[in-house]
Amino acid sequence: MTKPRNNPSPETPSTQWNILVVEDSPEMLDILVCTLEIHKHIVYQAKNGKTALEVLEKTTPDLILSDINMPVMDGISFYKELRKIPHLTKVPFIFLTSDSAPEDIQRGRELGVEDYLTKPIDPMDLLQIVNARLLRSADIQLALVNQAYLETVTVLANSIEGRDAYTHGHVERVTTYATLLAEALRWPADQLRLLRFGSILHDLGKIIIPDRVLNKPGKLTDEEWRLMRQHSSAGAKILREISHLQNVIPYVLYHHERWDGSGYPESLKGKEIPIQGRVLALADVYDALTTTRPYHPARPHNEVVQFMRYQAGKHFDPGLVPVFIQVVSNYLARKST
Repeated sequence: MTKPRNNPSPETPSTQWNILVVEDSPEMLDILVCTLEIHKHIVYQAKNGKTALEVLEKTTPDLILSDINMPVMDGISFYKELRKIPHLTKVPFIFLTSDSAPEDIQRGRELGVEDYLTKPIDPMDLLQIVNARLLRSADIQLALVNQAYLETVTVLANSIEGRDAYTHGHVERVTTYATLLAEALRWPADQLRLLRFGSILHDLGKIIIPDRVLNKPGKLTDEEWRLMRQHSSAGAKILREISHLQNVIPYVLYHHERWDGSGYPESLKGKEIPIQGRVLALADVYDALTTTRPYHPARPHNEVVQFMRYQAGKHFDPGLVPVFIQVVSNYLARKST
């Protein structure tokens, strides 16, 4: 086993990838290592599968390059042993093989290996396939992290929603309606992802509202209404403590603002209200009116549509109202067929 031939500076955040190269030919190993190190990767080296497993006891690389035909333990045997180690099962793996060994490629494919480099190896080909495989792996990991975040906030939101007997399914429906509107507005994928988080968490601040107020069947007193109006600010305050959710705060904080300035918590007016709040206000109010609540029965879609048109320029952004009505009407029509 050998140590990396270069190390990241401890004073500078590293953007380098850790790569394990397993190759028994000193000449080929030198070509691979030099090419990767020139492009600032950190390279670990092993001369066969056995020494590679020893390296992996001390480090987890971002990618492994391995020859197939090696002494002591060949690449196929090494790959089989590697995939038995739980925390290494997802590490990207690239086989190195020769032109004269198509059977090696077939053996690797039967094990699930998709990436190969054929000797003699061109440095540019090496960098291209390594970078592509690393980026693909990073995209997968990001997607998994995003899914984990989404599942976490959904559980949290559903726990809060479960305290209110009248709002079952509210979070899911609001997320659907808001997403339909944002897609019609051609929001990019990253903003759609934030919108889903914001929609799911928009009532997070209701965690501070006592059950007796949240589930009161009659009209709220002035004091109870004052308490209820605090949930937007309370939710935003909670999210300010969570670094990766900072960008969803506008959904939580501003979805009760009104176009004419009569909303809360900041009485913003017109386009002073961030677009996130204006989009979510439409979805939130539409769902509140079309479902049964303590203070009113569920109202039919057509009646709510007329109300929203009347409130364009008062409660809602007048430019968004017709788009929202169209996308939700189309959605409901598809559901009914």
